[in-house]
Amino acid sequence: MQIIHDLTEYFTHLKIVILNIFKARHLRADFVINDKLIFRRGKRDDLKKIVALHNSLYPRPFLDWLLMLYRYKASELISVATDENGEIVAYDMFMFEPSEMNDNILHELYVGVSPSYQDQGIAGRLRKYSASCYDKGCLCGLSTLAPFSNVKALRSAQKAGYAITKASAKPAAYYLFRYLKKSR
Repeated sequence: MQIIHDLTEYFTHLKIVILNIFKARHLRADFVINDKLIFRRGKRDDLKKIVALHNSLYPRPFLDWLLMLYRYKASELISVATDENGEIVAYDMFMFEPSEMNDNILHELYVGVSPSYQDQGIAGRLRKYSASCYDKGCLCGLSTLAPFSNVKALRSAQKAGYAITKASAKPAAYYLFRYLKKSR
């Protein structure tokens, strides 16, 4: 029975990866903001550094199927902030959730800021940068979750233009949404 469960889960995740790969084409504008930190789109070469930073911030590592997705679509689904030495100090990662995919809503999955750069407004600035990259008429909006217990995540999302629209039971979190320009 466990084998059937594992196979079902594998194919479910593979389907999500494939749908994201096809949906995440020409999604974002390509520009760089150089304001003490450099805000830019992510690259496949950034993944090792992002994973290392993520593992230092969060107790759970990235799932293998997410890493597969980001290997193919890092430039469309990841934004990073780097310091003057090119070191990644923050990241913002997105994907299309199956329940939101048909509505052209891109879900912000992870935001992480290096401990030495926290409490400086970098998460909010990176979220604003990401939103401006996606605000070209292809998407209706961006969504994210902020755990009830994480006031910093909630505030940085709100400063970046997200608004609480409802509460999520599992995980226990606020569901936030940011409208983008509608295509003509």
